[in-house]
Amino acid sequence: MILNKKDVSSEVDSSDKVRIRSEQIAIAYKQAFASMFPLLFGASVVLYLFYDTSSVESVVIWFSLIIGTLLWRLILLRDYRHHSQIHDNHTWEIRFKYMMYTSALLWGSAAFFIMQTPNHLHHFFIIFLLTGIASVASGTLASLLGTSIVFLLFLLSPIFMMMFVHGAFEQRMMGVLILAFFLLLISASKRIHSNIMNALTSKILHQKATEALSLSQEHFETIFKEAPAGIFYYDTNLMVIETNNEMLQILKIPREKMIGLDLKNLPDRCLHEAIILPVSGKKGFYEGPYTSMIMKLTLWISFRTSPIYDAERRIIGGVAIVSDITERINAEEKIKHQAYFDALTDIPNRLLFKDRLEQSLAHYRRHRSLIAVMFLDLDHFKSVNDSLGHYVGDLLLIETATRLTRICREGDTVARLGGDEFVILLNELGEDPHSAATKAESVAEKIHEAFATSFDIGQLEPIITSSSIGIALVTSDTQNADDLLKFADTAMYQAKKEGRNTTRFYQEQMDQWIKKRLFLENALRHAIKNGELELYYQPVIEISMNRIIGAEALLRWNHPELGLVMPDEMIDIAEESGLIVPIGEWVLREACRQFVRWRADNISHASIDRIAVNVSAVQFRQNDFVDKVIRIVAESGIVPSMLELELTESTVIEKIDTVIDKMNRLRQAGINISMDDFGTGYSSLAYIKRLPFTTLKIDRSFVRDIMSDADDAALVETILSMASIFKFNVIAEGVETLDQFKFLENHGCQYYQGYLCSKPVQAHRFEEMLIQTYISQGHN
Repeated sequence: MILNKKDVSSEVDSSDKVRIRSEQIAIAYKQAFASMFPLLFGASVVLYLFYDTSSVESVVIWFSLIIGTLLWRLILLRDYRHHSQIHDNHTWEIRFKYMMYTSALLWGSAAFFIMQTPNHLHHFFIIFLLTGIASVASGTLASLLGTSIVFLLFLLSPIFMMMFVHGAFEQRMMGVLILAFFLLLISASKRIHSNIMNALTSKILHQKATEALSLSQEHFETIFKEAPAGIFYYDTNLMVIETNNEMLQILKIPREKMIGLDLKNLPDRCLHEAIILPVSGKKGFYEGPYTSMIMKLTLWISFRTSPIYDAERRIIGGVAIVSDITERINAEEKIKHQAYFDALTDIPNRLLFKDRLEQSLAHYRRHRSLIAVMFLDLDHFKSVNDSLGHYVGDLLLIETATRLTRICREGDTVARLGGDEFVILLNELGEDPHSAATKAESVAEKIHEAFATSFDIGQLEPIITSSSIGIALVTSDTQNADDLLKFADTAMYQAKKEGRNTTRFYQEQMDQWIKKRLFLENALRHAIKNGELELYYQPVIEISMNRIIGAEALLRWNHPELGLVMPDEMIDIAEESGLIVPIGEWVLREACRQFVRWRADNISHASIDRIAVNVSAVQFRQNDFVDKVIRIVAESGIVPSMLELELTESTVIEKIDTVIDKMNRLRQAGINISMDDFGTGYSSLAYIKRLPFTTLKIDRSFVRDIMSDADDAALVETILSMASIFKFNVIAEGVETLDQFKFLENHGCQYYQGYLCSKPVQAHRFEEMLIQTYISQGHN
């Protein structure tokens, strides 16, 4: 079937058109070479015929120009043959047209030779020669239709004019015939051009189809061989005939063992149905565990099969696509395990515990068998974390989980809710509440006994800890898991409140304490906004001059209903709720502003040069703590060296390198740092050389008994001597008597705080103290 232009126009794109144009130009160049020798012969005959005529000089010149065009043609054809890639299609086409149009004009000018001779034979040869060239050109140039038409026009126009304008009637009739011949040649050239275009288009489309088929086959082979899924083919006898690399990797076998494998003899029959279905024209599927025949691998696989047909739609076998999903299944199991088990201790977490508790409650509602929830919290666990680090704390939690699991029965559940909070679900405690409570209490006693044995987790000294336990028994069909957990938690807090290392059963009045704590937490969230927080200031006294040189800012909370809330209670709530961070920023900003106001007002020329602010461990561990402090110092206008941040030992001994970096940045900004409650921690002496403190504060517990306890007196003397060696300032806290003052003075202590001078007071009262001090020193 021959395609016409309409058939193929919609099937070629711009790149195809470029390729077709290139083929057209190539055809034209090839045909131009074949016609060179006939043209040379024709030009030679013209030279011979007209050599004895009066126009011999014109003929010689004409012949020379023809030879020049033939040489031009030869050079152009040679360039095209050897360097066709140098120029684009348009350039080669333009160069070809110039050459052909020049040739046509020269050959057409031969018609003027007719007027130079009366010989009709000469006339006939010229006409024959030009029409013959035109006939040949209409075909050889047909690939470039525009070029063909212009060439014929340039070639035949002169002979047409000679015949029609200067000839007699017979010559005019000949001119008409030449015109008709010209039109006929154009029509023929168009038909030939159409055939060439259809042939070229068909060729291009065939090449594209062949290339696409080859590429498709190559892609298929690549996909088959390199597919991330295992693929193999088998015939209707269930014999494997081809396989890809991934299938061999999945089964861990060489190719020669896979090819020819009889699938009917697989020992693991789980795949049999999926393999046999394609033979009957159906698709098969299996997903699940599989044990391979040769290597005995235990896998989880996804196995899909489909029929294979020949050209006549007859089933000739099947194809299987196999995916090894072992890692996915293991990951899903791991994720499922992580969703229900604690990552650190590998015991049930809150989610799984609540699910089991709801099941136990449902069983209780049907069979009346009582259950109990025990809520356990390690005593002083925070101190272990702060002093020995989280790594040791984690080991302690793991060992705690192990001991609890050993104590409880197989049908009970031990779970970790988070931090150091554990819960235990005790099932099947019988129908008698008194008996159930006795059994639960017995478990609690075993836990206390287990914890009485120290925890040896690789430290230099074994860790001794205890636990506070709260127990809640189910008492109503309406109670749910959240109720029992809340009741047990409330009882645990009561156990802590009553001295720790004890057990308490839930009673309704315990709720009042929990509710108060929640009330205080909510009230504390609004305390700053409501203006309920206030700073009190306790003077820092220089012992040698007995004068006030600074103050420590202390937080107070004046609740409109509860009155003054004790600092220890407030700080605990703030740290547990995370409110300590914004409150700590407020304290630092307010203390700096107040100090700047005092310095600006120059109250009675008082020379106070420092303001101390306590920093919570939670606040100090914030990543942006140092940046915030530096920003507040800049905003308040305080001289950095007049600000002193007080840190406790437990704050600085965890992640020591990070702590040192933060402290160095603060010191570089000019801010002083003091160690508060020095001597009460675990590792003060170990880190004292590394930490860039400026001041040590001796804890009040040592100062209180220095006059009656020789050990405390010796410890204070040691601290003062050590501070002198390391060039630390020392502030003694809790100085209440003149004897304590004298002892500190005699042993070189520089500063003190305490009731001997003043308890913490409000800002205006502190100002009055400054004025009184100024007056007492003889100023007026």
